[in-house]
Amino acid sequence: REREAAACQERVAARQRGGQEQQARAQAEWAAFQRRTKAVAAFSPGRRRDGGAAAAVARIQAQERDKEQRVREARVEHIKLKHEIQNLETVLKAQGELVESQRFVDFEHVRKENQKHNKKIDDLSDEIQKLKKKVSNTVHIFSQFREKLQFVEAENQGRKAELMDIETVLSQERDVLTKTKQARDRLRRNNLKLQQKCGLLGNEILLRDFEEKVDTAELLSQQLETLKHHHAGLILTCRGIQKKIREANS
Repeated sequence: REREAAACQERVAARQRGGQEQQARAQAEWAAFQRRTKAVAAFSPGRRRDGGAAAAVARIQAQERDKEQRVREARVEHIKLKHEIQNLETVLKAQGELVESQRFVDFEHVRKENQKHNKKIDDLSDEIQKLKKKVSNTVHIFSQFREKLQFVEAENQGRKAELMDIETVLSQERDVLTKTKQARDRLRRNNLKLQQKCGLLGNEILLRDFEEKVDTAELLSQQLETLKHHHAGLILTCRGIQKKIREANS
């Protein structure tokens, strides 16, 4: 019995070590998966804008950790109940004097409890699968956003190059326009000087006005000569009348 007990203790210790190693590997893989999810969220466009994507991923990871912990506890409870059922079956087999009905009631009770825990485990497993699917979809969307952002950045670089070329051409056109304006101003000044030297030549409006004024001046001169002749006649008539008046008075 001592040898068997020692062998059992060795098997228990070996299984405990194996369980601890498996648990450590599972925790390491779980931590790596969480870090990968956070890394993908960190490089997503939503993380660059306002951090909402990272917060959503952190919230989903927290819910997933909670669900995983609840599933782990439920599994441990299930294993305990399973061992308890096995122990009860062993005890029931060893103690044949127990009442069959009482044994059946206890067994049914344990079986129902086991079914409840199994259902609870299934529900939690479904929720975990849904959360994993949601995280996978979120990571996929983040990847699409990141690819789209890279495409838009490349397109913006091309448009910046086109804009630089357009600005270069526009600068050259501005220089040409400035030189053209300077040449126009020189021509305008030269034209003004030539107009000042030519006087009325080439200015149809001023020439027509000048002709009208010359015609008016000639007409006024003729009227003045007529008035002068009429005035001279009036003077002669006035003198004749004055002579007659003097003769009449004498």
